Amino acid sequence: MEQLKRTTTYRQLKRLVYGLGKFYSGGPRNLSEGIDACRALHDCGIPSTLGKFNEVGDDPEQIVRECQMASDVFRNAAKGDLFYLSLKPPAFDFNIELITPIVATALANGQGVHFDAHEHVLADPTIQLLEQVIDRFALPDNGSESWKFSLVLPTRWKRSIEDAEWVIKKGVRARLVKGEFKSLDPSEEMNPGKGFLTLVDRLVGHVPEIAVATHDYVLAREAITRCKDVGCLLQLELLFGMPVGNMMALAREMKVPVRFYVPYGENLLIYGMRHFLANPYKLLRPGLLEVFASHEDKLAKIAKSL
Repeated sequence: MEQLKRTTTYRQLKRLVYGLGKFYSGGPRNLSEGIDACRALHDCGIPSTLGKFNEVGDDPEQIVRECQMASDVFRNAAKGDLFYLSLKPPAFDFNIELITPIVATALANGQGVHFDAHEHVLADPTIQLLEQVIDRFALPDNGSESWKFSLVLPTRWKRSIEDAEWVIKKGVRARLVKGEFKSLDPSEEMNPGKGFLTLVDRLVGHVPEIAVATHDYVLAREAITRCKDVGCLLQLELLFGMPVGNMMALAREMKVPVRFYVPYGENLLIYGMRHFLANPYKLLRPGLLEVFASHEDKLAKIAKSL
């Protein structure tokens, strides 16, 4: 009976999410719109990172060209660390030869490159690819240039505690997220909130910078407090398109810089629906309707919150 109730609730929730999806029109659908959103944020003095939410079958060489174009557009944004690229390694089949021209362009333009996380089974090839990149560009461990690279550490995975040691050794930036992808093995999981703070405590003072990438107000406040207590450089990194009013207020109160991750791509609607189906409690959060506003309206709201 209990299983039947859960199944019925899930079906009702699925109908609700897909119904709301009909009203969604606000995410940058292509590179041009993504660049425009980043430029508008920069005009407000807000740093950004741009990343394509690719679809299966997308041409990896086209994604390479788009990354290089975006980097060139913001070549003058390097001063003040206004811009860096976010890459999804599976989109390039973890091929160092495809990644190399993107990294070369970004470094030439004074920008950083970030490697996003995906399924648990893809964590090793992601880290191996980043290590190859660091070696290819002759960046020494904890060297002056290593900070230009960053890696996501999903705080729901136990392996992230060990991966944090690699991040510290290499001297790259760390972006902490609860993580969308669960491990297939429940024994490899930990409480994402507790894991978040455990990783903060290990990383503070040992990495160039920590990106606190969460819209969980209570968790973000505690993580920021722990970073500031030891003088660690940090940013509050928010996903463009999600409600941000209370998070921007938190950043102002705690005097923490904010950066927006600007995703673009035709499948943002699919990503959004999958996200809410996996996290149904977020449908009850204040400001949900912001998700379905145009990206112009979202930018206007961000500007007003400064």
